[in-house]
This record gives sequence, C-alpha cells and structure tokens, in this order.
Amino acid sequence: MDPQVVVDKKSEEPDLKRQKLEEEEEEEDCEEMSSYSESTCSFDSEDERLVEEEYHRSGYYDFDTTKQRRLVFCYPVIFEDSDVAHEPETDGDLVHRLSMIAIQKYNGENKTNFELVRAVKANRKYGAGFIFYITFEAKDANSHTDPITFQAAVRYLRGIETVYRVHPKPLLDS
Repeated sequence: MDPQVVVDKKSEEPDLKRQKLEEEEEEEDCEEMSSYSESTCSFDSEDERLVEEEYHRSGYYDFDTTKQRRLVFCYPVIFEDSDVAHEPETDGDLVHRLSMIAIQKYNGENKTNFELVRAVKANRKYGAGFIFYITFEAKDANSHTDPITFQAAVRYLRGIETVYRVHPKPLLDS
C-alpha cells in the first residue's frame, strides 16, 4: 500500500515536511498507548521487564517515566501544562488542589493539623478518569518543624475528587 502523500494546497506539490511530522505524531501516539490497546503498536518483553522493574523499585509515586519505551505505564504531570486541567487552571494548580483535599482528609482521619507547603511531583494514569499519584510536602501548623513528605493517590474525574490513600512517605532503609 502506498503511503499517503500530503499535498500543500498552495503549491499542489507534496509537502514532505508536513508528511514527516504527521508520521512522527502517529509514532508518538503509538508510544503513548497502554499495553491494553488494540492498536498495531507493539512492545516486547524488554519493555515489560523495564516497566515492572521500575514499578517494583519505586511504585507509582516515584515511577521514573523515562524507563518506559513502548509500554506506557503512567505519565508524568508537567505542572505548567493543562493536559488534564481545564484552562486557565494548569495541571500544577490541579495537583495543588488535589493535594489540599488529600491533606484535609489526612487531618480529619488522624486529628492532626497539617498545612500544605507545596506539591513536589506527580504521575498520572487512566482509571475512571485519572488517578494522580502525588508527592507533596506539608507541615504541622502547630509547630515549627520541617515539612514532612506525603504521598497521595487521588482520583480526578472533572468535578469529582476521591482520595484513595494519603500517608507520610515511607522512609527508605539505608
């Protein structure tokens, strides 16, 4: 089958640059699809091994998305973008808002008084909307101690936020 030729309307000649860009976009779309996709994109056992190894090393919160090749497990949240948030809100604003909801839930369940300091980073994946795996810092409003790092799993479906888990980040054994 012949490749589709894109024609520049001004010159009626093939626009090779545009064609190349569209081919690259198709490849990127393939790379962003999950393992459950029915697409023609393929991944191999090395892709599976890399994703599984990184997940076992770090879980969703600290998952290094650069370890993914063709098998996409989760996506990093770029705070300046509006991929999930609806403008003028940015994804960073959304993560901040979800972090506030998570720390309020933690305070209610544990009778504490933590205040959000900042969202540090987040990954997201699809799951009845989006599941955000957020790492953020909070400090006890009643003391002058250093902030504590928290992790929260929060589902976001435009207008519906559900906190699945929120807890201080476990300390790693040295």
